[in-house]
Amino acid sequence: MRAKAKAFCLLFLCCAAVLQISCARKPPVTLRLAGDEWFLDSLTRTGMIASFEKQSRVHVEVLHENDRTIMSALEHGPASGLAALDIIVVRHRLLGDLVQKNQVRAIDSLLADPAVHAAAFTPQQQLFPNWWQELSSYDGHIYGYPFTGLTTYLCYRKDLLEDPANQREFKARYHRELRPPANWQEFTQLAEFFTRPKQHFYGTYIQGKQGLALWYEWLNYVYSFGGDILDAPHGWDYGDIVVNSPQNVAATTQYIKAIQFSPPDTLTYGWGQAQSSLQQGRVFMGLLWSDQAPFLEDPAVSKVAGKIGYSLVPTNSGAPVSQMEGLTYLIPTESKHPRDAYRFLEWAMSEQVQVQQMLKGSSSIRKSTYEDAEVKRLPYASTFLASVPVAKPKPTIPESAEMIDAMEHHLSEIVSGHVSPQAGLDSLALDLQRILGNKSRLRYPAKAK
Repeated sequence: MRAKAKAFCLLFLCCAAVLQISCARKPPVTLRLAGDEWFLDSLTRTGMIASFEKQSRVHVEVLHENDRTIMSALEHGPASGLAALDIIVVRHRLLGDLVQKNQVRAIDSLLADPAVHAAAFTPQQQLFPNWWQELSSYDGHIYGYPFTGLTTYLCYRKDLLEDPANQREFKARYHRELRPPANWQEFTQLAEFFTRPKQHFYGTYIQGKQGLALWYEWLNYVYSFGGDILDAPHGWDYGDIVVNSPQNVAATTQYIKAIQFSPPDTLTYGWGQAQSSLQQGRVFMGLLWSDQAPFLEDPAVSKVAGKIGYSLVPTNSGAPVSQMEGLTYLIPTESKHPRDAYRFLEWAMSEQVQVQQMLKGSSSIRKSTYEDAEVKRLPYASTFLASVPVAKPKPTIPESAEMIDAMEHHLSEIVSGHVSPQAGLDSLALDLQRILGNKSRLRYPAKAK
């Protein structure tokens, strides 16, 4: 018996030693995080990922890939050329498509699991609930957290507004004080007043090149006239097609008016050209995304740093309104480390990380970020805060990408003068009906052109 006991002990010790060696040789977990470099830069430039790696003993590999490449990787797997991803950062309007294809995980169970969820993180209270819901939820389930919130500002030359000569001349001409525009009539007056072609200076611009910039910019007008694409309470809901409503026709007509006060090449403008025209002092005002504002304030690239004012988009609906847009952290279904990935997400939403990311050009959805003294000094932070409660959700249904393609095409025809706003929006409404089938109905009659 003693011999057997000794043999058993020896065997146990050998197994324990082998197990210890095996554990010691086990490679550390690596999380593969993929997203567009333009946006991920606000996180990587904080230098804080290293602190997560140190405290968690989990390595984070950051991959700069655009939405299209990420969607292809999730669709085609290893054949796409990208290995399995653990965390993705993509535009929130892609969420419905990802959910329908079962390519991302719901995080409800992880949020409820005390082994991975930090008790100190209470997103229902600490995040702006309307933005968290729309950017990161779909049809009753939570899929992630907002990487950044995006909205559009009206950016204008406050130094020119404060000039006494401009103030006197404007009042004599329009019989009111020179101030940022509250509605589109005031916007048009300002655009007309500051359009001075002989000086190569213009009142505004439109981002008229066919593409996403055109669609997004047009949406600002639509929302501010009380219009919409679908009449639906949430991005994941289907509703009546209202894209050719009287409000949208009026908004589109107003949008076209801006062309006469814009640089001659405004129909070739996208995001970059619009930003440059403000940075280089060639226009008085224009609509830009919140993540472009830091570049207006950087004297290394902007001639107007410190001279720009920020306000919400003018409105003709009688109430302030803003765009609700953003990028969202999501965990792909194919992730081999979903629990570690979720811990990273909660770390990324921490107060310390969110403040530093905001200072590097992001817009945080965490409430406490805007109590930080450095954040308060950012000239555009208060405008983003004002946009939060009045933001309009946009479709995140699986058909959203196809809908956007159709909108880009028809809007390009309208701004280039090939069709009238009414005819162009009617054709668009019929296209959306074709895309959505029996899930939505036309509220307003539409004639095929």
